Amino acid sequence: MSSKSCNAVLAKSRAMYGKCLKDEDYRQLVECKTVPEVAAYLKARTCYSKALTGLIETETHRGQLEPLLREEVYHDIFALSRYASDNALAVADFVTSKLDIEQIVHCLMLLNIGRPEEYTYSSPLSLDRYTAVSFRKLAAVRSYDDLLNALYHTKFYQVIKSFRPKEGEPLRIAEMDIALNNSNYRMAMETIAKMKNKTEQKELKDLFQSVFDFVNLERILRLKKYHRFTAETIRSMLIPYGKLSKRAIDDFCAADDVRDVYELARSTYLGGHLSKLQYYDNTQISYALINAYCKHHLRLSPNPTIVMISYIYLKQIEVRNIINLIEGTRYGLSPEEKIKLPVR
Repeated sequence: MSSKSCNAVLAKSRAMYGKCLKDEDYRQLVECKTVPEVAAYLKARTCYSKALTGLIETETHRGQLEPLLREEVYHDIFALSRYASDNALAVADFVTSKLDIEQIVHCLMLLNIGRPEEYTYSSPLSLDRYTAVSFRKLAAVRSYDDLLNALYHTKFYQVIKSFRPKEGEPLRIAEMDIALNNSNYRMAMETIAKMKNKTEQKELKDLFQSVFDFVNLERILRLKKYHRFTAETIRSMLIPYGKLSKRAIDDFCAADDVRDVYELARSTYLGGHLSKLQYYDNTQISYALINAYCKHHLRLSPNPTIVMISYIYLKQIEVRNIINLIEGTRYGLSPEEKIKLPVR
């Protein structure tokens, strides 16, 4: 990248982060009593005003808001891509592909229960211009063959093809979800391994491997708390990349309970990160770790690719926060309960 491009990515990423929700915005949002009130506040007082232009707040429901909010993330990626290097774009593709995978899995779940036509009502069709997968094609899926046809020209096709069920068999959705994501993780690591700038390569590898460790830790905690899987089964459900040693991961998987996993984690490099976090539930740990880690890099890193990817992660977490608050409002949670939902 030229010096001018580097400076543009650094400045624009940090400027975009400066427009993200503040503590006062979250305080206002948790006080909203209805979903239309949440929509009205976002439209009038936050950086989501443009995304929500034309939305009639009094007629708004969750199904309308979520795709509009997600579109804002991809609009920002598109805006940054004009200045980013090929390396940055290749790595950013890993992040955007996660949305593709979420939508494919959602389509599979509806297909599995015999209600594929419902995908139309919850799919972010407006995001087609930003993604490799056509959500409009997914909305037309009525069979597994339709799904294969919809994904034929994408990098997800071979994975989906390998799980084609035999007549009368249910779809192995959990396995497919893991396989799709692991394929995405592998492509990201292969992209980083090909980078010629060794400093950038090392920093990006450190960032992604840390994120993978954060996600694996949360996954282990969740599986320990809610399921009685064997250590071998838990191991098979983890991301096969990260900074933690195989022995450390094996010890986490073999631990008797959640408390033991925490103790083991504190003896690794994760301990320093965990000691600084504020969270209310185990399901928030990976997001809290990623949030703190990426804030640090966005503020201090001189590497434009690191700053750009950090911003994208932070923006995705913010959208997840808003969606959780919308759900909390929809189900009538109190402000005291809702304030625990966002990760900040």
